[in-house]
Amino acid sequence: MNKLFPFIFLVFIWFFTGFPSGLSAQETKLSGTQIRLEETGKTELKCIPVKIQKTMKISSVTGGELGFWIEKESETIHKFTNPKKAVGTVLLAGTYYIYPYLKKEAKESQVEITLR
Repeated sequence: MNKLFPFIFLVFIWFFTGFPSGLSAQETKLSGTQIRLEETGKTELKCIPVKIQKTMKISSVTGGELGFWIEKESETIHKFTNPKKAVGTVLLAGTYYIYPYLKKEAKESQVEITLR
């Protein structure tokens, strides 16, 4: 058998199961950004949605000092003004987006949650 087979097999498994490098099978990250456009002063929301297949809990929050909100399939389902209070919140299977609140004078804000 080819000596590269075990390596190729692992890459195949990681690719098709969607596990990013460094994350366990039980851990998923969801992050979002809000940016104030200098030209207009309007804000832009950015988030790559994450689809979870089973119920998961928020285990940690990074960023989002003013808080953040979570949307599930275009509906706001959670709003947090204190990021620490989000820890322990349960998210059911579905597709999620997350966006941080932005201070009036700030140009950008980011938030990331870890789900387990």
